[in-house]
Amino acid sequence: MRTCTWALTLVLLAGCATAPGVQRLPRAQAIPTLQGSYHRVRPGETLWRIAHAYGLEVETLASTNRLPSASQLKAGQQLFVPLPKESPHFLWPVLGALGSSGSGLEIAAPSGSLVRASRGGRVAVAARALSGWGKTIVVDHLDGYTSVYTGLDQMLVSPGVDLPQGTPVGSLGPRPLHFEIRYGVTTKNPLALLPSE
Repeated sequence: MRTCTWALTLVLLAGCATAPGVQRLPRAQAIPTLQGSYHRVRPGETLWRIAHAYGLEVETLASTNRLPSASQLKAGQQLFVPLPKESPHFLWPVLGALGSSGSGLEIAAPSGSLVRASRGGRVAVAARALSGWGKTIVVDHLDGYTSVYTGLDQMLVSPGVDLPQGTPVGSLGPRPLHFEIRYGVTTKNPLALLPSE
């Protein structure tokens, strides 16, 4: 009986030896952290306009996206927009068609567009259902200024998080972004503080 068990074990082991072995997977490689976000080019936009709006040099945006020339830009193309060098100046949170409301700007951009922190700071508010505004992010720039981003479809940050300038705070759905810049309790004209078009 013992000999039979041994013979059966040897047959099973021999069968396993001829079966394809389990391949060892390579060790997981670290995914590089990309410091930035994407922008989909709209008809009529230029590389200069996009770079200027997001606080970048044209050459930086072109080389990051391996564009041989600025004329290579096409509507619908996705550009990777790296984080800019920190600046005390406000940058556009998203590019799109502009409208105004009594207290700020309405910026209509394609659904899914990322909304970026106009300046570096700390998330003071990340509310899912602020009365009359819906999903809202408020960034405290720690110098008396705050920026308000509402009409978001998704929020990508939470309260207390420190944000470098240009970091995505949320994304848009069908509604335009309502964007405000405030100093204390006073609402400022965003167009006076953002890069000119």
